[in-house]
Amino acid sequence: MADESSVAPTATPEQRIDRASKAIRRMAEDDALQHLPQHDRWLHHLSEATRAAPFQSLAVAFLLGAFLARR
Repeated sequence: MADESSVAPTATPEQRIDRASKAIRRMAEDDALQHLPQHDRWLHHLSEATRAAPFQSLAVAFLLGAFLARR
């Protein structure tokens, strides 16, 4: 945990709340990833990549389908 000296004394209560909520959110996300079964992690990363770049993911899926159809 952060001690009192690491928090700027001029920080407003809103800034402190914002920092705390970001830290808690980061810890919760890290904790959620640790509890995923090993075989589901790749699926999680794939779904995150699809959300981040849907058109690129669609293009890759199309090319993969075209490649498999030619076989």
